[in-house]
Amino acid sequence: MPLLSVENLTYTYGRGTPFEKTAVSDVSFSVEPGEIVGLIGHTGSGKSTLVQHLNGLLRPQRGRVLLDGKDIWQNEKRIRDVRFRVGLVFQYPEYQLFEDTVEQDIAFGPKNCGLPPDEVRARVAAAAEAVGLPEKLLKKSPFDLSGGEKRRAAIAGIMAMQPACLVLDEPTAGLDPAGRDQVLSLLTRYRDTTGAAVLIVSHSMEDMAKLAEKLLVMHNGSLALSGTTAEVFAQADALVEMGLDVPQITAVFLELRRAGLPLPTVYTVDAAVDALLAYRAKGGDPA
Repeated sequence: MPLLSVENLTYTYGRGTPFEKTAVSDVSFSVEPGEIVGLIGHTGSGKSTLVQHLNGLLRPQRGRVLLDGKDIWQNEKRIRDVRFRVGLVFQYPEYQLFEDTVEQDIAFGPKNCGLPPDEVRARVAAAAEAVGLPEKLLKKSPFDLSGGEKRRAAIAGIMAMQPACLVLDEPTAGLDPAGRDQVLSLLTRYRDTTGAAVLIVSHSMEDMAKLAEKLLVMHNGSLALSGTTAEVFAQADALVEMGLDVPQITAVFLELRRAGLPLPTVYTVDAAVDALLAYRAKGGDPA
């Protein structure tokens, strides 16, 4: 059974007004336990609206969201429990830090889960370690941290609730390359150590090529493409037609194919090297 399922989800802003706009239209997909899923699409394609339905911040106007096979709105009084199971990290989550210390900020979620103090402390320590925040930083004000440290502290606050599905909206936005790599690595570690599913909204095709096992492509409010990362990037021409970037190595290989070279679509450098070596072994000239 999928951990999380979206069935025929539709949501329209401003219904019945001159400003009516359907942001999400008849979208269906599922997320399995332990999967890392990338959600991509151009600005305004409906990505952020879609993910706000996954933990009940928005309620579907048509369709439904299932967690462990049950409609999350089946009992409105239990929607708070859904938000502990599906942790949502907004874009630029560091702007949501508000407690006096990093430790208190990370503890906010577990405390609201009603956990005893010993369990809260244990979760704070585990989450801080998972995101690479040393103990000496936990007593500091979150506003004294660097940009990358703030981002990791904010993510740790969601991880400390131990959600079964971690949903992140542009988690690497605004970070330098080192900060981006740190965040991507900690998400992989979180999945590997907890078995949780991770769903990431991103504009970075390079990040998705490195991290995601499955991709969902939103276009004008609809789910235009879905499949494994390899299957979606194999449709690079369709992605470009939607106004999306593709990994740079994919773009290079598309041009080589247009020039007549019989090369496959690739989306990582390692796959590109293998493809060129195979082409050369068959008598081709990779230069």
